[in-house]
Amino acid sequence: MHLGFLNSEINNKPDEEILSSRRKFVKTAGAMISVAGLAPSVAFAAKAKEQGFNGTGRMGMSTGEDWIDTFYTGGAEAIIHYYADDFVFEDITLFQTIQDKEELYNAFLPFGKGSPAGEHQFDVLRYDGGMAGDRTAQLRTKNPGGYTDAEWQHWSHDTFLGAEYSYDEWCVMQWIWRGKHKVDFLGLPATGKTTTTRGITFHCYKDRKIVRESTYWNYRDVAIQLGAAQAPDKFWLKK
Repeated sequence: MHLGFLNSEINNKPDEEILSSRRKFVKTAGAMISVAGLAPSVAFAAKAKEQGFNGTGRMGMSTGEDWIDTFYTGGAEAIIHYYADDFVFEDITLFQTIQDKEELYNAFLPFGKGSPAGEHQFDVLRYDGGMAGDRTAQLRTKNPGGYTDAEWQHWSHDTFLGAEYSYDEWCVMQWIWRGKHKVDFLGLPATGKTTTTRGITFHCYKDRKIVRESTYWNYRDVAIQLGAAQAPDKFWLKK
């Protein structure tokens, strides 16, 4: 998941005040959900205990907030340290797979604070996850038929990368990405326009470091907003 924030009133404050404000929001939101009748485990981080990458205990909603906060206050230089020495980063939408820290740093630069490409805001909506013991991936490596060997290799290769990396915790985060573009975006006329889309990120952690990341975001939503694609016909809805 690429990270950052849109400029707003809060963004004119010093970085430490921004960090404090976002932490305060998470705690307040968690308390509000708890009052609404949800179980404390669902009311993310309501007790203000920090459980991010540098915390202790089970990771949770505050992990996602920590991820975003660190990118905003520290940028690409800081966030790459949340990844293990041996890791796989995969953006499925861009067909982008990275296993090198320097490449990951370069990939994050266009989405950080002060980027010439635009102003970006990512907000985590939901965190599902839990402990995993000591696990590694289970793979279907044999061509199931219907693909040539070359096709099977092409479409499965990135998925299989890092399968030997063990993990002790996992999560799925759903998030919103809102971006005000200063340049055209993936070949689409986007300069000066703002787009919003949803995405989802799957993480595998080992000792509170990311060993596997798979992210998917809805490119079609962005293309629709930029006038380059048609909105879907929701034929399944009752008329």
